[in-house]
Amino acid sequence: MRKRPAALSPWTRAALAVFAAAALLRLAYLSYGLPHTYNADEPHIVNTAVSFGAGSLRPYSFKYPSLWPTLLAGLYGLWFGLWSLFGLRKSPLDFAALYGFAPTGFYLIARLASALASAAVLLVVASGEREGKGKDASRWPYGAMILAMAPVLVELAHAAKPDSLMLLFCAGAWAGALRFQAGGGRGWLWAAGACAGAACSTQYTAAPAALVVPLAWLLREDEREPLAWLLQALAFAAAAFFLTSPYIALDYARFAAYWNDYAEFGRLRESDPAAMARAVAYNLWTFGGEGSIGGAAALLGAGVLLWRRTRRALLLLLPVAAYFAMLATNPDGGWLRYLLGAFPALALLSGEGLSVLAGASPRRRALVAAFALAPGLFLSARYVSDLGLPDTRAQAENWMTANVPAGDTILLDQVHASPRATPSQEQCAALAARLAAAGSPRARLWRAMAERHPGAGWRVYRVKRTAADLYSVPKHVEESQADGDYLDVRPGLDPVRAVRARWVVTTSFGADPVRSPELASFFSELAAGADLVKQFPYEPGVTMGPWLRVWKLKH
Repeated sequence: MRKRPAALSPWTRAALAVFAAAALLRLAYLSYGLPHTYNADEPHIVNTAVSFGAGSLRPYSFKYPSLWPTLLAGLYGLWFGLWSLFGLRKSPLDFAALYGFAPTGFYLIARLASALASAAVLLVVASGEREGKGKDASRWPYGAMILAMAPVLVELAHAAKPDSLMLLFCAGAWAGALRFQAGGGRGWLWAAGACAGAACSTQYTAAPAALVVPLAWLLREDEREPLAWLLQALAFAAAAFFLTSPYIALDYARFAAYWNDYAEFGRLRESDPAAMARAVAYNLWTFGGEGSIGGAAALLGAGVLLWRRTRRALLLLLPVAAYFAMLATNPDGGWLRYLLGAFPALALLSGEGLSVLAGASPRRRALVAAFALAPGLFLSARYVSDLGLPDTRAQAENWMTANVPAGDTILLDQVHASPRATPSQEQCAALAARLAAAGSPRARLWRAMAERHPGAGWRVYRVKRTAADLYSVPKHVEESQADGDYLDVRPGLDPVRAVRARWVVTTSFGADPVRSPELASFFSELAAGADLVKQFPYEPGVTMGPWLRVWKLKH
């Protein structure tokens, strides 16, 4: 007689349900916007990864460490092998042109890797929760459930950015450190060190999370182990960092120059430490989404752990405190994504607090789960559903294709804030020659686009904007604008007429006379010297994207 399969435990049923919902939230509309690039940070990452395909892993910018673009470069190499039938049907030049004119596959691969990393975080955190519950392994993985629905994680899972992979490595560092702190072998400390180093090589903002390595050794439940174990773990961390971002050491002078430039830019910005501290505290409280009780549960869980397992509580709390101190004194500290490295600790603490509130009653557990997860689920589902709305930038591109003659000159704003516009073959060739003479690595891309051009296109200029206006590092802005055709329109419309531009597209996501007062003359002359021929308005619930206006210059 065949045995009936064992019934799934409540823990397993709850985990499977939440992970299924999390996977759906992370994978739905993953290709939104493509082949447009609507995220301002995605092009830099994907450009870096594509540049590695030329044979060197030396990054042209140190805005991010190298692990994530190196991983993407490997995935692109596999895709090239399949796409080109291992080089027999297509050449690297064809592959570069594909990126220039139809980059959907490049962004989709990166977004899929990001979504999978985000989902894997939940497994690591849920495993850590179960490990920390001792004999009561039936309690639900509340912490992982909150992260499953957290709006910021769902949003980042849809972006070709390193944040999700960084969070996965941070979760691994916390898991290894907690296992070692509870009495596990030194291999767990080594693993924590390797994960911490890899996290920092994925995103610099992971640095405070690396404190888990020395804290795990210092706060070990059993007798403290030899100092050599800690030094070995730190060596693993350093190796993981420098082996995956080698040019930080090999080209340290350029790396230091970049960060000196960033620090100088930061000193020019006004900062209110008290206001920033309040913003960071609010982010800690709402890490599971506005309205979620995750932050309150984490506070309760911290109190319970401090009473029952003080050392474990300190291991979770001290790196979070380091994040708070670092971000509260940083002009950019209010961005929630900069707090990601603390999310595993916040999730584990909130799991402790919610487990106390839920007790053993199935009804209470369900009620607590509803209060904790419903706000994040609502916000995440709304964000994902909005990704399926028509975007004004795609609407504007379709109108331009039908109404703007090929070969005309167009002035646009930043790529992510404007409709997509294909440069003409003549412009691609001119940029390839100019950038080759300047030694820019993007010369290869423009050459490929010139040689494999599909025809038609326009001459495309973009508004030259300052680093302060773009809220970015001056050196990075200078290098980016040097690789394209940018027009200084501070004097007004004369530079636009000088290049014989007939069309200007303004965007609510770009420059305006309030945010960019140095461009006030341009905007006032544009209103007087051009006809507003078409608008693509943003309408909540109907469209997404910026409000776009298409102007045609008077002659």
